Amino acid sequence: MTTLMSTTLEELKFHDKVDQEGLHLVSIPEIVKDDRKLNVTAADLTVSEPITIEKIKEKVAIYGGAIVRNFIAEEDCDQMLADLRPYIDAQGVTDDLQNFLPPTTARVGRTVLKSKTIAEKFLAHPTNLAVANEFLGRENAFRIGPDQIVTGTSEAQLNSCMAFAVRPGAEDQPLHRDDVIHHNIRRKMETYEFGTETAIGTVLALKRTTKENGATRFIPGSHLWDHYREPSDENAFYAELEKGDAFFMLASCYHGGSANITKDEERVIIILFMTQGTLRQEEMVLLGADLDYLRSLSVEALKAMGLQLSQPFCGHVDNIDAIEYLLPESDYRRPHFKESYKVTA
Repeated sequence: MTTLMSTTLEELKFHDKVDQEGLHLVSIPEIVKDDRKLNVTAADLTVSEPITIEKIKEKVAIYGGAIVRNFIAEEDCDQMLADLRPYIDAQGVTDDLQNFLPPTTARVGRTVLKSKTIAEKFLAHPTNLAVANEFLGRENAFRIGPDQIVTGTSEAQLNSCMAFAVRPGAEDQPLHRDDVIHHNIRRKMETYEFGTETAIGTVLALKRTTKENGATRFIPGSHLWDHYREPSDENAFYAELEKGDAFFMLASCYHGGSANITKDEERVIIILFMTQGTLRQEEMVLLGADLDYLRSLSVEALKAMGLQLSQPFCGHVDNIDAIEYLLPESDYRRPHFKESYKVTA
């Protein structure tokens, strides 16, 4: 049997007992002492006008999240919702795998293939791409042979882009970190360390989002916590948004969808996550994608979707960049190296 590398399993103590639901019991290691709590307001998290990448970056590094008002025009939000409505309405009340989502929540995946407006106006939004690259982009130098240095860049790419329609009666989703999909093991930090993130998300409200109808709740500052510190709703902030507002959030922050206790309000959001260009995407977005649809998109949208080569060599098709392969008559080209240099004394 193959033994997989682990930095956490050996820390657990497994007991020969089960609980009333039949789950085996386990003890976790002693939690690193950390009593820090951030009591924040919407004003603390909201980026002031004029919006700049540096302002968003600063708030996200401190709190783990930031709110940008009027991020997407209302008419574009309306078009996104119109594109997604048939997929939302086609889903009845169903149970979710391991009850991770409330059965009254409809989920629509691969939305960038179902709405060109989502692909062009949300995924390829210049601010989305710039913020993602601040936390996830890479540029490095590498030695090849005795006397050559090459450089390469790896820009952030789409990780997932899912729509959620939370209907009345939905209950709280468990608080969780989305970077678990990339096995990102967090250790306590005094201040945020850039380069430790595997994904960053943006929640876009297609309808008004309130605490009562299920606004995303997250724990400010939890991106600085140790791997095993217990999240609590007592420390949660509810990201209440108007249509077109966006909430940027690190995947290392504890968060979850909330209960919809209204009688007749539906909360509809899109959650877009970007990840490092060298990592596997959460959604296999391109499987079965219509090539004519892809060719109709801008190069910026295709790059953000993950078709751009991550230098050096990662993600090529027949040894060329996938966008060049898809659009052979365009002027787009991306070599395997950004630059090449000769080593000297």
